[in-house]
Amino acid sequence: MPAPLEKQVLGMLHSGLSKKKVLDRLATRDNRSELLAILNDLPTEGRRRQHIWINWMLLVFLFAVTSRKIYQITVLLTAAVSSGQFSPLMLINLVVPAINFYILREIVLFHRQGYLFLAVISLLALLRPENRVLPDLYIYPSMAVLAIFLMLRLFPAREKLT
Repeated sequence: MPAPLEKQVLGMLHSGLSKKKVLDRLATRDNRSELLAILNDLPTEGRRRQHIWINWMLLVFLFAVTSRKIYQITVLLTAAVSSGQFSPLMLINLVVPAINFYILREIVLFHRQGYLFLAVISLLALLRPENRVLPDLYIYPSMAVLAIFLMLRLFPAREKLT
C-alpha cells in the first residue's frame, strides 16, 4: 500500500502537474528527501500514457515466463511427491516466481526500480542453461531491451530532481 505522501504525489502527477511543481508544493524540510525519491521513481502522466502499450507488452512477457515457471515447478513437485522424493528444500524453486511477481507489481505501478530489476534479472536468467532454449532465448533479451528502453524513456537522466 502506498504511503500517504506517495498517494499525494500520484494524484498530482495524474492531474498533469510537472515533477518540479509537485516538489515545490509538497516539499518541507522533513520530507524533502523522501519526496525526491518518490518523484524520481515515478514517470510523468504524459510519459506514462505515451508508453503504456510497450509497458503492457513487457508485462505480458513477464507474466508468461512466470506462469510457465510456476507450471514447471508444479510438475516437478507433483512428480517428487508421487515418487516419495519430496524435500522441503525443493520449495526454493518458488523464489524466482516470487521475485517475478514483485517485479510485475513494480512495473504495473510504473516504478523505476521495477524496470531496473527486470533488465538485470532478464540478462542474468540467460546464465541458466534451461533459459537458453527457444522461446526463452528470445524472450529474456527482449524483456531486457524493453525494460531498458522504458527506463530511459520514462525516466530521462536530465529530468532527475536533486
